[in-house]
Amino acid sequence: MLLQLQPLRPVTEAKRSVESDDDVAAVRHELERLAGGNARLTKRLGRVLRRALDRSYDGLATGRFHLAQLSKTEKAHTGSLFEIELQKEFDLADGHDTDYQILGMDVDAKYTHSRKGSSPAWMIGPEIEGNIALVATADDYSSTWSAWLVWVTRGRRNVGDNRDAKANLNQAGRDARVPIAVDALLPPNVLLQRPDDAYEVMRFQGERMGQKRVLELCRRFEGTLLSRTTVVTVAKQLDGPKRMRGNGGARMHLADEGFLIIGNESCYDPVVKALGLPSPKRGEFIPLRVSPAAVVDPEPSFKDAHGKRWRRARHGEHCTGVPTLPA
Repeated sequence: MLLQLQPLRPVTEAKRSVESDDDVAAVRHELERLAGGNARLTKRLGRVLRRALDRSYDGLATGRFHLAQLSKTEKAHTGSLFEIELQKEFDLADGHDTDYQILGMDVDAKYTHSRKGSSPAWMIGPEIEGNIALVATADDYSSTWSAWLVWVTRGRRNVGDNRDAKANLNQAGRDARVPIAVDALLPPNVLLQRPDDAYEVMRFQGERMGQKRVLELCRRFEGTLLSRTTVVTVAKQLDGPKRMRGNGGARMHLADEGFLIIGNESCYDPVVKALGLPSPKRGEFIPLRVSPAAVVDPEPSFKDAHGKRWRRARHGEHCTGVPTLPA
């Protein structure tokens, strides 16, 4: 009975054998079709990797946000999370002997943080031979990722000397890869991009320090689009975005410092448009210091509910108070 509650999944069809590298190209084209074009495929795969990494860090529960904070087991688990997120993103059927089935062919997902020389080091078992592997890697420190498809045939892997006979692709295997994206931009991990500021934010430890960390986040990352993941990692609580809003949150505490905490509410749309800012989605915020604009100010400005003009504050400018925005 409980199986009736399971969401509908694509049906796994009879397995079709991979005959040549042309089949690898066909799988790549199918992924592109499922994604809505090549640019969308790159964007969506980048988001898949971002989610897998963020789930590995588990910032909500731990406050962690980079690879060096993880144990060996947690690092290895990122591969499983990537496999799960990829299947959900493209609604792929289960494979017979691998993770997925695409165009009737078995496709296995492999992720690695590790490198051997200049190449990522995926551990591919002999059971994958004859099938296609989607191999991926990401570097959160440099905000880049890469992914390829490859037909794993005899002679394209090194000889595995471990118990499971798993081994990396050899030169022939690397040469046979069909690229999906190489050194594409990974959705940013803003805390990791500015480690000195991140340290000053996260050094406030203790159960009652969540709001203090959030306020310091706003001060140090002024003008930066903050994702929901960033906010809950800093707050270390499920309702972390509440710490950014009014009624005791950053909007109230930082108003006297001239901080407008821009969210996805419609009242902020004119501000975002006038100042050329990215539009926050639900759970995202931009902490922005603002100041009244003079008639001769050359900077972009916006009007408050009373028709008064405001602009982004200049570096080092003393600010007090924020505008009341039209509803």
